[in-house]
Amino acid sequence: MNEYITDYVERIGEYSFDEQPFNEVDALVLAQFAYFKWENVIPTLIDNAESLTLLQMRDKMIDAEVFIDERWAADNIRIWNAMVSSKRYSDMKCNYFAEETNVSLETQFCAFTVFPNDTDPIVCFRGTDETIVGWKEDFNMAFAKPVPGQRMAALYLKQIALRISGDFMVCGHSKGGNLGVYAAVTAEDALRERIQAVYSFDGPGFRAEILSESNYALMEKKIHKFIPQSSIVGMLLENHENYTVVKSATVGGALQHNPYTWVVCGNEFAKRGGVMPSTKYMNVYLNQWVSALTQDQLRVFVDTLFDVINASGAETVTEMSEDMVHSVRKMLKAAKNIDDETLNILKLIFKEFLSNLKKLE
Repeated sequence: MNEYITDYVERIGEYSFDEQPFNEVDALVLAQFAYFKWENVIPTLIDNAESLTLLQMRDKMIDAEVFIDERWAADNIRIWNAMVSSKRYSDMKCNYFAEETNVSLETQFCAFTVFPNDTDPIVCFRGTDETIVGWKEDFNMAFAKPVPGQRMAALYLKQIALRISGDFMVCGHSKGGNLGVYAAVTAEDALRERIQAVYSFDGPGFRAEILSESNYALMEKKIHKFIPQSSIVGMLLENHENYTVVKSATVGGALQHNPYTWVVCGNEFAKRGGVMPSTKYMNVYLNQWVSALTQDQLRVFVDTLFDVINASGAETVTEMSEDMVHSVRKMLKAAKNIDDETLNILKLIFKEFLSNLKKLE
């Protein structure tokens, strides 16, 4: 019978980090923990307040606010209950919360830092949440370098380095993994040397220019990237082979992005020899397609796509799904109003899309 991170937390909870050292599964637990809505709970960067333990956070939190993200609500509640009642996590302290969701800047950013007993602090970057603007920023990564969230992540890491002493780690799932890697590889030498490990869980890659212009090569041995065998998100803009493939209990790349489907074996993930052939095929295809387009063409494509999505009037994926029929009608109406110049650019983009597909047949 498969074990998942929820089972892992319930099992490992009786052991401290001194008894069972911090590992890759703990890193994913904290990356998922970053999705909880701690906006009104964890002290912010500017509060200059004492860190809170999970037990103190429990007394302060409102469940309906913290677990409002419906995508993982049930599993989030289960893993939280296991964490807060455990020897391993309950005394873990949290501080330095930072959050920015800005439609005009097209960014969704969130990070905070945790201080477990008997191990280094961990900077946790939140991945893409349920907001439409958060998804737009993910798409912007295809042409913008860097996106606002990446700049914020780099700044946050600098600010944290001034507030804590000694070594620390970094983790994040999805876009959170990308932000963590970006912040680490663009850090100054002294800061970068303090980073002991960066954990990216199915986080998208980077445009080749970012890798060549950063200190990625100097950080590569410290970066631990994990993707499921049918990864979609984690293979986007993936320009190297330095990742570990893990087993997911579900089929389909989109569903495998869910960290609650990743299989745990002891104190690590169940590993796979490589990604599915179809996943590698799609990665080559998408990378060639993106590389063949100019930044302006990609910008038009992404902006047009989200202009249509925003016509639904929804601000979150949840709102859109709650009234899908009404949302789709509005989006179809918006699609009909695309101007001729933009439409011609989109035709060229899809022509390139089909051309790359034929090259891979």
